[in-house]
Amino acid sequence: MTTPLLQVKDLKVHFKPPRRGFGKPAPVIRAVDGISFDVQPGQTLGLVGESGCGKSTTARAILNLTGNAYREGMIYLGGTRIDQLSERRMRPHRANAQMVFQDPFASLNPRMTVAKIIREPMRNFDVGKFDSDERLEVVRLMELVGINPRYMNRYPHEFSGGQRQRIGIARALAVNPKLIVCDEAVSALDVSIQAQVINLLMDLQQKLGVAYVFISHDLAVVRHIAHRVGVMYLGRIVELADADELYRSPRHPYTKALLSAAPVPDPEQNVSQKRVKLEGEVPSPDIEYAGCPFAERCPDVLPHCQAVRPQLSDEVHQVSCLLYEDY
Repeated sequence: MTTPLLQVKDLKVHFKPPRRGFGKPAPVIRAVDGISFDVQPGQTLGLVGESGCGKSTTARAILNLTGNAYREGMIYLGGTRIDQLSERRMRPHRANAQMVFQDPFASLNPRMTVAKIIREPMRNFDVGKFDSDERLEVVRLMELVGINPRYMNRYPHEFSGGQRQRIGIARALAVNPKLIVCDEAVSALDVSIQAQVINLLMDLQQKLGVAYVFISHDLAVVRHIAHRVGVMYLGRIVELADADELYRSPRHPYTKALLSAAPVPDPEQNVSQKRVKLEGEVPSPDIEYAGCPFAERCPDVLPHCQAVRPQLSDEVHQVSCLLYEDY
């Protein structure tokens, strides 16, 4: 087993809203509440879950972009602990980990041409020494992501959504990163364009050996690209396993509910598939639960689920559920 490229150990990210007037202080928002996972070099970890479960906060925490939020736990990138580094000391490590954002238009500077957008990180991290080298590298990156280099002097608004996302990917690749965090990188695109971008990411992984943390709420997309999948619920990972194993044999009731709600192309399989319906509302992240936060919605709830907090198991197929613990 190789040394993990990324190690996240018991990560917690809490936000404290400012006090308003003379009332009581607002409760702490536990966006991420103690998660752990590894990412191997050249592999893809998919993180899935409902909106508000902490996926995007996890993505920003990995890259030390959570600002003044309260944070605990440890994050190792390439064997170096980065969670306690200041911005100045973190800067050399940013070339090893880049990010592709959800909105390909908002994440690109509308006043810069494509060439300048891709060239900017090279100059920030001294990747290119001469202007001629930078131009050749911009051409190479544009060809690598499927954009005609003759469009390098155009602006972002002159491209489609899929093309803009390709430009964002080229910008992330400009500094030769070992890890790319994709935060809902295809959710804003049409379905046909999603497939093209996903195939591009997989091709780049084979050619360059880059690793991904791929965040999405689309289970079908994650199944196609990820080697391992982590299911998040209310800031915690409730199940973590190899992609094939998790989709073939889910264990946690929440994972089963997510998979049962995902549309299946085969009509016969869709009819035979048992639908798991969840009752109630998603709990609030500003409440600290003594037991399992999924207990109020779980169809398989046990008497002690609301009093005992389950822990993520140490098995290959990890699950955080009292159904698989001895009580």
